[in-house]
Amino acid sequence: MTGKSNILFGICWFFQISYSKNIENYLINTSKCTVPDLPPFFTNWPSYISSLPISCSEFDPLPTYTTVKNNVATLHVREEAFANYSTEYSPTRCCYSYVFRNGTENQPDVGISVTNCLKFQQSVVLLHDTVWVSCSNYIETNIGYTRGFPIFPIYANVHQVVRPYQSFVQKGQRLQESSPKRPTSVLVIVIDSVSRLNFIRTMPKTREYILKNGFHEFKGYNKIDDNTFPNAMALLTGMNLRDSFSICQPRTLDGLNNCQFIWKDYQKLGYSTAYAEDWAPIATFNYFKKGFRYPPTDYYFKPYMDVLKYLETKIQDDMPFCAGPESQGDRTLNLAYDFATTLKDSPSFGIFWMNTFSHNVITTPKTMDERVKTFFEKLKSSGVLDESIVVLLSDHGVRFGNIINTTRGYYELRLPMNYVSLPDWFITAYPKETRNFDDNTKLLTSTYDMYMTLQHILSLSGTNYTMRPSLACPNCRSLFEKIPLERSCNDAGIPDIWCTCNLDLNTSED
Repeated sequence: MTGKSNILFGICWFFQISYSKNIENYLINTSKCTVPDLPPFFTNWPSYISSLPISCSEFDPLPTYTTVKNNVATLHVREEAFANYSTEYSPTRCCYSYVFRNGTENQPDVGISVTNCLKFQQSVVLLHDTVWVSCSNYIETNIGYTRGFPIFPIYANVHQVVRPYQSFVQKGQRLQESSPKRPTSVLVIVIDSVSRLNFIRTMPKTREYILKNGFHEFKGYNKIDDNTFPNAMALLTGMNLRDSFSICQPRTLDGLNNCQFIWKDYQKLGYSTAYAEDWAPIATFNYFKKGFRYPPTDYYFKPYMDVLKYLETKIQDDMPFCAGPESQGDRTLNLAYDFATTLKDSPSFGIFWMNTFSHNVITTPKTMDERVKTFFEKLKSSGVLDESIVVLLSDHGVRFGNIINTTRGYYELRLPMNYVSLPDWFITAYPKETRNFDDNTKLLTSTYDMYMTLQHILSLSGTNYTMRPSLACPNCRSLFEKIPLERSCNDAGIPDIWCTCNLDLNTSED
């Protein structure tokens, strides 16, 4: 968008939402910034049709699963799960094949190859980490099979193993032994397109649970650009959209691999790193971009996400909610859980991004509320919340639907959710930083501040690491530093068009 169109867009917004002020409560109320505290529910909310959960599979539990013990991964079959499909004359037979990353020269980050499907019974030790499994109850003939795959399977799935590779564990041990301080692991969970208010409305069970278990809510968290890519780059590189394209060149083959992502800093210092994102065709670094020529993190789950399109897809609200017998959201949460628990005793940094239940429709996140809550319950019971800093945030609010043309929609588009949990040992070790952190929950903050925070965690981990100012916002600060009470959008690196400060609004306009 050009500078002139930015100005015109801003003028249009001003005339659309400039009403007499009728506000009693504020999220932020300083001389430089006032932001109203809008109630999450509003007059027209009942007119938004709630999405109903859909079932991805008739099998419960699923017929196949994987385990990892002593670094040995095994694929198992629950034969009793097929009881309704097998007969005396045609018992269920399963085969497995490995999935590998196999892009083209022009699109190296998109595409997979699959080996021939090998029959197995009950269980088989896996030599590789991404495995396709397919089962049928055909009579044993060559008819109905191609390369060992049944043409009409009664069940097909893909499993992704996360195992503690020795090289990753050893580099983490070297960091722990050499560091005078305890390195802090970081787990970032992103649910795309969810404003703070829509999180309150559609995922109340998750929100209630995380707030009761030590998560801090950053109520004045403001995005810095329109859609996912620039906000992701601000979070992970500290750059704005212009610099992201001029420096990182995401439309050239090696551009993103040469870009200074924050996970490179963690990886270089001895952390095990991971990145996963569902809905592969619109993935942040691949949609109209070249992606990564080489895997950017130690655990890179793009091939797993790419192969999901070959499973049966069930659509919900124009999103590919189900990939075979599991939802894509569940698959991403399972990856995050497996990564965090597998490396619980070793320094790790992982980002797990979900689009398939939130990107298009404002009500769809409700369908995953119970599942996301369960995920955080598992993080708690496994001890991950006691060991790691865990972040739950969004890149921006809802960008589609009737709500975007309202006063409320103006704010919700710009104010995504941001919740952060600090482990007790970290709070004890860093009381000053924790006090600053608590104070900053009530102030205007931006995505660039989150980038600085991810750097600050490294500097607090006893590593030889020097924080770099955000290129787009040199004055932005870590959430562990004292952010000025009097702060404008300009101070936080938020362009005027995305600023939520000091607007003259009538909040009755829904």
